[in-house]
Amino acid sequence: MKKKILVIGDYEAAKWHPLKGVDVQLEQILKDYDLIFTDDYSSLTSEELKKYSLLINYADAWQTNGTKQTAGAILSYVAEGGAILTLHSGIITRSTPEMELMQGGRFTGHPDACDLTYTPADTSHPILDGIENFTIFEEPYRLTLVELAEHDVFMTYSHDGQDWTAAWTLSYGTGKVVYLSIGHQAKSFENEMFRKLIVNSVKWCEVL
Repeated sequence: MKKKILVIGDYEAAKWHPLKGVDVQLEQILKDYDLIFTDDYSSLTSEELKKYSLLINYADAWQTNGTKQTAGAILSYVAEGGAILTLHSGIITRSTPEMELMQGGRFTGHPDACDLTYTPADTSHPILDGIENFTIFEEPYRLTLVELAEHDVFMTYSHDGQDWTAAWTLSYGTGKVVYLSIGHQAKSFENEMFRKLIVNSVKWCEVL
């Protein structure tokens, strides 16, 4: 039986990053798993989340639809040994600072999307297995790391003559967190290196 992954995102409520199109790409990338997609935040109770081996957070409308109750269920799930892979806009959870602490970062804005080159950090992190420098059309997300969290930053991108944080892992309670800042549009998920990053991230989450 395939392991079940819950993908949280938005269809009609999405202003910038709809789950439509991305859902098809994720099903192709993670074909060895049973993916369930939801935009019903109210259904995300602690009891419901126990059914899944991993959460993928691609929320776009968290600022309007995310609640303290939903955040509490997700935080409990991770703290008690679950895992979450947050992609791109899923990091934007200013309405619930508890989510920012768990995910390890705060979104502060971004310049216009452009071709960005992503570079593996000087680390032996297993998520980087088979990953080389790659260039992709993306939004250059600016992120502030939460000071209380112990991050393992494993990728950066170059923009305006500087290197910026692009991806990290951390522990939260007894669970695992991965953040990848890539994923602005469905086409982003066609990039072979990004696809491999997603697969590697899921495999890392499975090793407890």
